[in-house]
Amino acid sequence: MISKKEIIECALTLGLSKASMNGLGKALGVTAPALYRHMKSKNELIVECCDYIMGKVELPKQSDWESYLYDFGENFRQVLLATPGSVEFIRYNQQFTPNSKILVDNALGVLMNAKFDVQTGFMAFSSIFTRVTDIVQHQEQSQYLLSNGVKPDLQLPDAETLPNLALLFGEVKPVNYDNYFKDGMKITLEGIKAVYC
Repeated sequence: MISKKEIIECALTLGLSKASMNGLGKALGVTAPALYRHMKSKNELIVECCDYIMGKVELPKQSDWESYLYDFGENFRQVLLATPGSVEFIRYNQQFTPNSKILVDNALGVLMNAKFDVQTGFMAFSSIFTRVTDIVQHQEQSQYLLSNGVKPDLQLPDAETLPNLALLFGEVKPVNYDNYFKDGMKITLEGIKAVYC
């Protein structure tokens, strides 16, 4: 007998594009109808995968909204990185799951305590959520390309017609994703302060 957890973990391992009921059944050594006892559809499978991922994100302990959002971002990033390809599922799913509701409710409590109204608090939380998924997706794509021997084509643009881009390309270094994350979070938090505080 196959468990729901085994189905979810297999789907996350296969990736969103390959996580069909037939593909899962084949990978797990069962028939697709056996999976339908646990999931009614691929959409339900995606929601369950997202809930599983979000259930691993630890709630921050801080009461200061900036520290809270930063720690949420760090916790969320670590969970996504520990489950390669999970960003695909998170971005595909457009609905709250039981575990994401808990995270959002907790964040809104901290933000409203800091005098954000509920809509603005949700926008602030969403900004961090989106920034983290962007960074993790960029990191995973970069690692995938490098592991498959694909190097970015960084032909320097003509400095006379595109001087600023030429300057940027001339200074390109390998990305340190820990620093990229810290800088991205700082920019996002400063933007939230500038717009909403």
